[in-house]
Amino acid sequence: MIATSRIPIAYGPAVMATVLGLAGCAPQSPKGVREIVYWTGWSGHEYEVQQRILRDFHRTHPRIHVRMLSQFGNSGYQKVRIAFAGGSTPDIMSTVWADELAGYARRGVLTPLDRYLRRAGRNVDREYTTGVARMLRIDGRIYGLTATTNTQFIAYNRRIFREAGLDPDRPPRTIAELDAAAAACTRYARDGSFVRYGIRPAGLNTWAYVFGGRWYDPDTGRVTANDPHNVRALAWLASYSRRYDIRKMEAFQSTFGSSETPNGPFFVGKVAMWQTGEWADQYIRRYAPRLDWAWFPLPYPPEGRPMTTTAGGSVFVIPEASRNKEAAFTFLNWWTSPRPVERFCRSIGNVPPLILAGSQPSFQRDPLQRFAVRLSRSPNSFGPPPLPFWPTYAREITRAEEKACLGGQDPGRLLDDLQRRMVQEQRRVERELAR
Repeated sequence: MIATSRIPIAYGPAVMATVLGLAGCAPQSPKGVREIVYWTGWSGHEYEVQQRILRDFHRTHPRIHVRMLSQFGNSGYQKVRIAFAGGSTPDIMSTVWADELAGYARRGVLTPLDRYLRRAGRNVDREYTTGVARMLRIDGRIYGLTATTNTQFIAYNRRIFREAGLDPDRPPRTIAELDAAAAACTRYARDGSFVRYGIRPAGLNTWAYVFGGRWYDPDTGRVTANDPHNVRALAWLASYSRRYDIRKMEAFQSTFGSSETPNGPFFVGKVAMWQTGEWADQYIRRYAPRLDWAWFPLPYPPEGRPMTTTAGGSVFVIPEASRNKEAAFTFLNWWTSPRPVERFCRSIGNVPPLILAGSQPSFQRDPLQRFAVRLSRSPNSFGPPPLPFWPTYAREITRAEEKACLGGQDPGRLLDDLQRRMVQEQRRVERELAR
């Protein structure tokens, strides 16, 4: 176990002054009304939805006024880090990624929510899906709540499956079947370039779980980067680079449009299968409404895990430096209750992490949302490991994947090297937190 400690972070005085001003200068509120400042990482449509939901909170809680400020993008999240370092934060924020929760919690800048939750009669393990509940607990304490989560699966073009001689009503269930479907759906031009490929699987972080691996030992808290299942997952991902010639794949992908436009490769038939999530539905409805498509869980090998997905997203936290913790929790408790969660997720196309919210007709009537809700409840749903250096670890996993898939390097050696470096990083962080 890594001790909780307060670790200062150095920033320039001008930058610090800007952020401290953002957090601390609140306008005067009417007498008897407590104002709290809320930083959100959502913007655009999501921000507008929050504003509508927030009006309901103000109607039912007239003695609390929430001043919501969007801190969107890299600059917004940089302000969050600076605010934590300076000890002048808003009262509540949803600008913490799940990947960052353990790091902030163990540096002592977040308020543990356990006593507030007990008083409110809430139980995270009963209310939230398994993967999300595990994600919110650091060293046995709850440091955040969430109103959204996400899933990963594979979307496929049913027309292309039929043309390739595949049964569109029986998508791949195993890795071997996925490989065969990818080969059947691939088409080449006379010069050997791609006209279409089946799929290019990616994301070692996720596929390691599919193959039966893990990134840390929950009993010891130690890293397990070179778990043999992780190595097999990376070897499989790299096999696509050899089988289909990574140079040709990269050249073909350079012709792809964004999946947030009508020219998305899945929309125009340049790929038969797309590793994506429930958010894909809104883009397909908008840009390819006539597309005949369906979906299936990530296929797995004989020793792997069925119905595997990752969980994550934005987490609501109350900073330790908050001056209005009681009012902040009142807002947090309301916002993460079933009705606001259902409304927010339905409006932005995300999966509700609350079991009760996901059971509502608004999600169960829609086939894709019903599937995503079921997938999110899988025992093989994995949030970020509760390691304070996980963001660094995750970046290095991605780099190892790139070296194997783009550079042809040996998966076993890459993950052995990653294991050595992350053991060193864990020791460094433990020493830092023990000061």
